[in-house]
Amino acid sequence: MRCWLLWLFSLHILFVKFEYAATVTLRQNDLKQEHSHSEPDVTSKSGLLKKCKPCIDVKCVPQIQCPAHVRMKGHEKPPICDLPAGKFGYCCRSGQNHTAGDQSKERRVFRPLPSILPAAVLEDARISFKNLMHDVAEMKVHRGLPDFTHGLVFHSTPKEDSQNFALSNNALEQVITTQMFGKQEQVPLDDFITNKVHVTFSKTPLAHNCQPPPICLHRHNYRSIDGTCNNPMPQRSHWGAAGQPMERLLPPAYEDGIWTPRIHATDGSPLSSARDISRVLFDDVQRPHAKCNQLTMQFGQLLAHDISQSASVRLDEKGGLVQCCTEGGKSMLPKEKTHFACLPISVAPDDEFYGAFGVRCLNLVRLSLVPSPDCQLSYGKQRSKVTHFLDASPIYGSHEQAALELRTFRGGQLTMHHEHGRDLLPLTDDKSACGGGESGKTCFKAGDGRTNQIISLVTLHIVFGREHNRVAKILSELNPTATDEWLYQEARRIVIAELQHITYNEYLPAVIGPQQMKRFRLVPRNQGYSTDYNVDVNPAITNEFSGAAFRMGHSSVDGKYHLRDGGSIEIPDVMFNPSRLRQPAFYDDMLQTLFTQPMQEVDSSITHGLSRYLFRGDNPFGLDLAALNIQRGRDQGLRSYNDYLELMGAPKLRHFGIFPKEVADRLSSVYRSPDDIELWVGGLLEKAVQDGFVGITFAEIIADQFARFKQGDRYFYEYDEKVNPTAFKPEQLQEIRKATMARLICDNADHSTLHEVPVAAFVQAQFPGNKMVSCNDPKLPKVNLKAWANH
Repeated sequence: MRCWLLWLFSLHILFVKFEYAATVTLRQNDLKQEHSHSEPDVTSKSGLLKKCKPCIDVKCVPQIQCPAHVRMKGHEKPPICDLPAGKFGYCCRSGQNHTAGDQSKERRVFRPLPSILPAAVLEDARISFKNLMHDVAEMKVHRGLPDFTHGLVFHSTPKEDSQNFALSNNALEQVITTQMFGKQEQVPLDDFITNKVHVTFSKTPLAHNCQPPPICLHRHNYRSIDGTCNNPMPQRSHWGAAGQPMERLLPPAYEDGIWTPRIHATDGSPLSSARDISRVLFDDVQRPHAKCNQLTMQFGQLLAHDISQSASVRLDEKGGLVQCCTEGGKSMLPKEKTHFACLPISVAPDDEFYGAFGVRCLNLVRLSLVPSPDCQLSYGKQRSKVTHFLDASPIYGSHEQAALELRTFRGGQLTMHHEHGRDLLPLTDDKSACGGGESGKTCFKAGDGRTNQIISLVTLHIVFGREHNRVAKILSELNPTATDEWLYQEARRIVIAELQHITYNEYLPAVIGPQQMKRFRLVPRNQGYSTDYNVDVNPAITNEFSGAAFRMGHSSVDGKYHLRDGGSIEIPDVMFNPSRLRQPAFYDDMLQTLFTQPMQEVDSSITHGLSRYLFRGDNPFGLDLAALNIQRGRDQGLRSYNDYLELMGAPKLRHFGIFPKEVADRLSSVYRSPDDIELWVGGLLEKAVQDGFVGITFAEIIADQFARFKQGDRYFYEYDEKVNPTAFKPEQLQEIRKATMARLICDNADHSTLHEVPVAAFVQAQFPGNKMVSCNDPKLPKVNLKAWANH
């Protein structure tokens, strides 16, 4: 029976704020849950609320983790149940599926689909694909320009470029076939986006594009480098692996249901330019966060690189960059010369910044796709080139060859560059990794091609690279007969566990707040093993997480780094230019900057270093990251902000008047309706949740994602040997629980200028209750590796 609530309870308190707004508008909408049962399904009474009976055979989850409810009528919705932190959820049987099982089997009201793909459709698709790849304008993207540097965000090796190009073309050919089949058979858009079209590419020339799951011949003692063979079920051995598609919380908002980007408003008019939205809504206003420091921001980027790297469509198998604008961004290319993957951003002539340089076009190329994992007709699915797991892949790599190139094969150590009596990351011979081969410019090598993106990111790479070697050295001393392979794998396993524990114990609570940590069952245990593993949970990142919610960190970036000696560095000057780290004291100084300097609040303010000068190099202007984020959301088919409010169980916004007047005026000048507001934009307008720094919508999307990382990863550090083949022994797990970011910094600093750290590393050193302590202070407990002796 369903639970009958005898009061009108509020689903969400939605706060919306904008810079300069002194007041915050409260939006509270009560929803009465009515059920047709004669008896209420209750067990106890607390005030006006009667508690629900426990779920039977299924877990109680937040509404966002039961997305099928959005497409259900009131009487069809799952039973309501109680969650921790005084919230309610659903007893959900449909899991992460967009639609409930019985709905996906509804009878079609028109002629049945053919059992195999018609030859005419295949031929038309082949010709269309061939035409797409022919006579494309090969505009040179010159080294040093912002467009060229932006391409480094998707940096790969020449071998990977060739493989990615072939993979992207295979996926595109499948998508074109799906589009043509849909037109010929008059398939409703809704059938494609809810995966109701069960027509496969088997027994067609396109069958070779399908990627069967990898075969796992034996039980892996350690997690694989590429993420394969994590799920023990053979048909799911590819879940979470590098190169696999992103998942979705809601079906895509492609205009044709398949891959055409969202470019129209709900009333049919064109959406405003992403640049116009950026310049109207996102000013550069200094609002330092009262508690969190720059280390919080930078750790978030390291995590983002650990779990996601998209790939843009390339011009050729050599990784050539696609250009959609004429030289200098003076205009968009004519249609007949425009590459099929172009999705450039138009710039108004009166743009207060770009107008001065005559820029009318910002380059943006669509993300490449991955062939359908189940080999059937489907909408376009973006992929992640790195593993979807929280597995320190920026340190170790996401492919076997890359991982091997980072090892010394002596004592389990990673290769480092020794200079001035200290270890830095190894230098790379790949000059394109930093955008050019200028003399004196340093470029480092790690497990991720984006390592050199900004100097503070390289700093954290060094911390974790040193930590691996420190752990491997101690393990070698404790186990003199151990092999290089055992020392490497054990050190890697420990470092990944430390990263996971720090993430869930220190970083994530600061982002989403303690309420969401409890509701989504993300709080680490104090002792014993977790029982949260679920073989049915796909750990893959969602488009909503990678394309919007976790891009909240862009708002937290300060335009400058303030150094210990009183100097400062402009952010654009240290993008793909980490040479300063070779100065003897700079590494320690940067670490101190990260834990003493406040990050910026996550709100509707973006530093001009990102919204005007991103990747500028030696140019007077760069790209606009806010505009890129908005346009990327359209490329990925993200639905509107309102749709995700509904997913969480909150009422949709019906008019702009719910916002303060200044905010409403700005929104109405770039959006025709609240139904058009982008997810990334709406999320940044929300007031932060209690004791967190993102709004409720981003908090729930982020919480859902980290729940997937935990529940869908059998190698997660808290699981026992029944789940994890390399489970930590109880005494080892208790040591891992001592890991903190402060201890990690102390153990891997140069100690030239850094001798003390704040106890809570993600909290500003001067924040009340936090204090600086010596690296030798017993208040900073160490992970005692003696628990690994004689193993």
